[in-house]
Amino acid sequence: MTARRPDRVVVINDRSAPVGGASHLSQLSARLIEERGVPVTFIAGDTPVSGQHRFEVLGAGGATLLQQSRVSAFSNGLYNRAAFRLLADFIDSRDTDATLYHVHGWSKILSPSIFRALAGVRQRVVLHAHDYFLACPNGGFAHYPDRHVCELVPMSARCLATQCDKRGYSQKLWRSARHALRQNLFDLRNKAANIVVVHEAMIRYFERAGVACNDITAIRNPFEPLLASQASPWLASDFFFIGRLEPEKGFEDAAEAARRAGVGLQVIGDGDGRELLERKYQSVVIHGWKSKAELARLVTGARAVVVSSRVPEPFSLAAVEAVGSGIPVILPAEALIASDMIGAHCGLTFRAGDIGSLAAAMSRLAASDDLVREMSANGFREAARLGNSPQRWGDSLLSLYSRILDSKGELSPANEVERARVGPNPFGQCASSSGST
Repeated sequence: MTARRPDRVVVINDRSAPVGGASHLSQLSARLIEERGVPVTFIAGDTPVSGQHRFEVLGAGGATLLQQSRVSAFSNGLYNRAAFRLLADFIDSRDTDATLYHVHGWSKILSPSIFRALAGVRQRVVLHAHDYFLACPNGGFAHYPDRHVCELVPMSARCLATQCDKRGYSQKLWRSARHALRQNLFDLRNKAANIVVVHEAMIRYFERAGVACNDITAIRNPFEPLLASQASPWLASDFFFIGRLEPEKGFEDAAEAARRAGVGLQVIGDGDGRELLERKYQSVVIHGWKSKAELARLVTGARAVVVSSRVPEPFSLAAVEAVGSGIPVILPAEALIASDMIGAHCGLTFRAGDIGSLAAAMSRLAASDDLVREMSANGFREAARLGNSPQRWGDSLLSLYSRILDSKGELSPANEVERARVGPNPFGQCASSSGST
């Protein structure tokens, strides 16, 4: 029997431009799905730039919460009326029984209001968990002030009483209220939902939050190596940090660890933390954001890439792109892809938030050209197993959509666990497994 194809896929994301990981992937998914002959409508929380996209784009005209006044951000972050109306009107006028709705990002502009609009088409909604906001109110399963991964049950009494937010307890309470509102509008605890996670290990975090894990699919992110040929990191001396200069990314941990280890650090990225780096760590070279080609030229001078996140990073694109180019990585043991990289012997780990542990790892790579050369060869050879190619990723999404439509919109019963996992597989096929929790 031929798999049923969607009439249309509606891609939903805060931003219409590829700013950040989730936004980039939402754009890529739209492009790949349309290339496979399925019409796409992209619904964004902001105002799209005319002529920038090949597919239909509709925007709610909003701004990110950080760009709004405190009063406006407080209100719109909880319930964006314009976003609700845009999506509700689209569903009322253009929905069919073979239209799929794929939500990539909602926490920066769109707000929980979109889940009210989507509730009536729930069986055809896909929620892509690029982060943990569907399970954890602060989005990271992290205790930001103390720099450690949180072990509490989200929204439990202990969770609500704990100040874990990077902006203070009032922000924690606001995020918790937003989480409760989303849960009320689109129940994930008592009703199954089509959820995509970017690494299989994310499932245990969702289970801890009480999310009904019946219809979770693991589809690892797409990536392409930074370099077409293997780098020679054993000839280089500087370590590189690639990413946003925000507290959860641990950029200051990387700078302090480099100083303790006596090694050079170069930063490709930008953010609110740039001023701190320039003031406290004047030896750090800050390049700002660079194009893909510029980034590739710079990393040819990298001995290793440092991922110093303070959260259990679901999937580190910078790390996978680096090892695919033959550049070793140092990343937290709590990063979900860390065990894969240790298994491939292409990187070292440290305890998240532990600067001494990070400095020791940097010193180890700085001292051994042989170790760096070995890890370079291993990463260049094994990286394809860590993630998907863009083409395979697009095929996996379309396969998921067809599976949802073939099930006639019926989500799994709440007391049965069926986890279809789509991702890298040494046998080159999609793997499925079932079990019980």
